[in-house]
Amino acid sequence: MPTIFCSTKLSKQIGLKTKLSTPIKDDWNGHLFAVQGRKCIAFVHKETFYSFAMFDVLKSDLKEFKKIFIENFFKQLNDDGLLTTELKEKLILHYQNFEIATTDNDRSTIGYLNDFIARIKYYRDGLPPTLEVAKEYVSCYSNENLIGVRSYINAKELMLEYLNK
Repeated sequence: MPTIFCSTKLSKQIGLKTKLSTPIKDDWNGHLFAVQGRKCIAFVHKETFYSFAMFDVLKSDLKEFKKIFIENFFKQLNDDGLLTTELKEKLILHYQNFEIATTDNDRSTIGYLNDFIARIKYYRDGLPPTLEVAKEYVSCYSNENLIGVRSYINAKELMLEYLNK
């Protein structure tokens, strides 16, 4: 059963106190950050470094955390051209009972998560990021970056490989 390990900042927002000590390869890390003063949440899959983000998140949205996680994950898979009908059915079964826990302090994944957030918040043409630019980056380009610790393959290819196991 997959687990989402939330940063301290995100854990406080959703009122989470659960600690798990045994991470598995199908886990995710999540972190709360801001773009233009709006709350956003970034997620990175531990094994593939596949990432996506939720933008303009309200505190009331966090009551349905599991639902919005799955919706946004499927949206990113669809944006990357990876989502098929049979894969969606398989993933719905797989993620129907995932757990949420406080951080597991996985330095590698947290480092990639911080890099992902820095790329989202990057000043393009000398201008601070807007929500629209950040959304476009995430939906079109975020999983195209080559990952050195994964033999210079991009996260999109790694996730496709992972999903086809």
